[in-house]
Amino acid sequence: MHYIRKTLIAIVSLLVLSATVSAQTHPQGNLDVLKQQQEDRPLVGMKFRNLRMADPQGKEQRLSDYVGKGQWVLVDFWASWCGPCKREMPNVTAAYKKYHARGFEIVGLSFDAEMSDWKEAIETWDMPWVHLSDLKYWQSKAALVYGVHAIPDNILIDPEGIIVARGLRGGELDNWLSEIYK
Repeated sequence: MHYIRKTLIAIVSLLVLSATVSAQTHPQGNLDVLKQQQEDRPLVGMKFRNLRMADPQGKEQRLSDYVGKGQWVLVDFWASWCGPCKREMPNVTAAYKKYHARGFEIVGLSFDAEMSDWKEAIETWDMPWVHLSDLKYWQSKAALVYGVHAIPDNILIDPEGIIVARGLRGGELDNWLSEIYK
């Protein structure tokens, strides 16, 4: 009887320990766990780097017009000719619609070369946020400054202007935002 009791206590202890570890590492866990998962990605932990590019109306704007102003900002690197970007855009759009009213902003940095293609994608892909581009394709300043070698790519920047995550795809962006906007 004593042996059975000790065995049951050991099993319960293992189950409790397992549940604790699982809760700490689950992708929908707390923000610290999500940040820890991002530690080895380039630029994470660094202050954002400013860029100057034009919006679709041709007006020059700076990334710092939006970043480091007390709100969370996703800088989304994309292009109208990019098939994976088009497939990812519904996730980005859903996050924007869900969290924008709570202070979340997106700045799209396009790697397009043609103004007409860029503008058409913004409209047809339902992307109602801020858009900037220098229309230089892979020679874009954004590619150089942020080390973008493939798109889609993105960086999530905290209210103070620090990059906290990179390459959030699928449900990862919503996981982050659901923790931030609890």
